[in-house]
Amino acid sequence: MTISIGFFGTPALAASVLSACFDTVDTHVRYVVTAPDKPVGRSGEAKPTPVKSLALSHGVPVFTPIRVRKNIELLETLRTMPVDYLVVVAYGKILPMEILTLPSRLPVNVHGSILPAYRWAAPIQAAIAAGETETGVTIMTMTEGMDEGDILAINQIPIDATDTSGTLFAKFAEVSGQLLVETLRHHSLGEVIPKPQDHSAATYTRKIEKEDGLLRYDTDPKTLHDRIRSLTPWPGAYDFFVGRQLRFDRTDTEFGSPIAPTGTVERIPHGDPGRIGIAVDGGWLILRSVTIEWKKTVPVADFTRGHPDFIWYCFDYADRRMEPLSRARP
Repeated sequence: MTISIGFFGTPALAASVLSACFDTVDTHVRYVVTAPDKPVGRSGEAKPTPVKSLALSHGVPVFTPIRVRKNIELLETLRTMPVDYLVVVAYGKILPMEILTLPSRLPVNVHGSILPAYRWAAPIQAAIAAGETETGVTIMTMTEGMDEGDILAINQIPIDATDTSGTLFAKFAEVSGQLLVETLRHHSLGEVIPKPQDHSAATYTRKIEKEDGLLRYDTDPKTLHDRIRSLTPWPGAYDFFVGRQLRFDRTDTEFGSPIAPTGTVERIPHGDPGRIGIAVDGGWLILRSVTIEWKKTVPVADFTRGHPDFIWYCFDYADRRMEPLSRARP
């Protein structure tokens, strides 16, 4: 039996899931809907999304609507291409009910957390920022409520101490596609019983903006270090030094009693004399490598040799707010 699907997705993670669908003999992708081509780089040349590039290489019809709500033309076109399942992976837009009701079986979503934890926009980043040691992929049904549908399958994924959002996305990419195709296969055979979520236990995330990378330092070392991991590689954790953006690429933690005021760069007064950190609440954010605007990433020791005034430099953060990436209620 062949399972037909319509696929909605945009970034590289979605393309990895779509690739698994193409690689499965009993799954037939009838069409793909993705974001319009977007200008990239200094040239501003419009580039297709990873999902679009992959779909076109397999000869699958691709639609790139600017909007999906009240898009009668798109709706009527998709109605002429019936599918068993609608699959949504990081598409970037909320689908209206008239699209969710198109498949003959179910609309399903591949979500980057163990639901009901970390619903909404940035579950992978939020789990790292919260210091979690485990997350997962959830395959769920789609309803009018965002990430509130019944659970079809879950695959747990460990979060290592060195994971960033970039490495954790790669872990999701490795397992999400196979979990999806296996779930659809078992559901089509009547072997999957949807399980309602415990909505009272739900937590929520928000969309990450570029401005979230600008740091505050009035917190403990681990909380700040985990936030930096969650913002790597995008938008990157940064501050400003001598009028240029300085990105903190690799950091670590050290607990103790800083000599300098909060937000000040100093040499750690014990252990390796080459260690440099930013004074925070109850310790230091240890800096391993940094990138100053227009330059290459370098170890912080090399950066300090070229910028000796970096030691005892105090980052001004008094007027900033560091919004949490997740919360208990919307």
